[in-house]
Amino acid sequence: MVVRWTVEAVVLAAAALFVINRAGSSIGQVGATFDHLHWHWLFVSVAAECCSLAALSWLQQRLLRVGNLPVRVRDLLPVTAASNAVAQSLPAGLLFAEGYAFRQYQRLGAGNALGVWAELSAGSLASAALAGVAVAGAAVVGPGLRLQLLPGFAFILAGALVAAALFRRAPVLSALIRRVSRFTERHLPEAVGRHLRAAERSTAEMARFEPSWGTWGLCLAAAALNWGLDAVVLVMGLLTVGGPVPWRGVLLCYAAAQLLVELPITPGGLGIVEGGLVEVLTRFHVPVTRATAGTLMYRAVSYWFLLLVGWAAALWLTLRNRRADRAEGSPAPAATGAA
Repeated sequence: MVVRWTVEAVVLAAAALFVINRAGSSIGQVGATFDHLHWHWLFVSVAAECCSLAALSWLQQRLLRVGNLPVRVRDLLPVTAASNAVAQSLPAGLLFAEGYAFRQYQRLGAGNALGVWAELSAGSLASAALAGVAVAGAAVVGPGLRLQLLPGFAFILAGALVAAALFRRAPVLSALIRRVSRFTERHLPEAVGRHLRAAERSTAEMARFEPSWGTWGLCLAAAALNWGLDAVVLVMGLLTVGGPVPWRGVLLCYAAAQLLVELPITPGGLGIVEGGLVEVLTRFHVPVTRATAGTLMYRAVSYWFLLLVGWAAALWLTLRNRRADRAEGSPAPAATGAA
């Protein structure tokens, strides 16, 4: 644990030094930028982030309803916010967030198979949608970068779409895992074989969850809307500080930032995203002062604001669940009146 904290502190310090060194003598101008903010864009930014959270909650609702769980979007909004806060607060926090969301799904009435399927399906759809954002960014960028990036991104998108389609057809996924298990069981350690057999049993239990292509397409669109609205927050961050928006490169900048978020080094990519996004924005001819200030505004909404909202939601869920547990554990009142 001490080693982990030391590594995180070193990475954060290095990222801070990178940003300061990149800004150079303009660091004072970065601070002065915050004296003349365009506040109306900041309000749009917050609204876009809230709508992004709602789109993700709607996606989860549609997936859970495939298993006939009558859950509402408003029931899932605090779960989505809280699990996002867990994911952004810990290195490799996505694994902890999935476990947290799974437990909340169970509290809402989801069985084990439905909870696991919904989590895995949402993750596969989100990955495919983010790959789509990267492809769109490569398609609209200048011709030089387009030729370099588009083939690779298109290949990644194709693979992500195939993976997402497999979760729509759990029997196919189960058969694939079974074939891999049978083919490799003689060459892999017994522990790996046990995990493959457990995965095979789990996917077999998910066979009854087979949404229509229409539902699956709507879920993919909701995942893309979630990323798109979050990309709007980046645009609004630049506009808030009066910076130019690199319209032809903004989707690539955003996709690069999300890739940095997933690096399991610091919580939520803290420090790494800031340094990397400033560097990418300056490559698209955004002045370093505006790139730095715009990045900080983007992270203020997409990271810090969501972190506060998420932990408030987690506290509310904890208190609500405790009240529900106490109510279930309390003895029923004695019957009164004449027989």
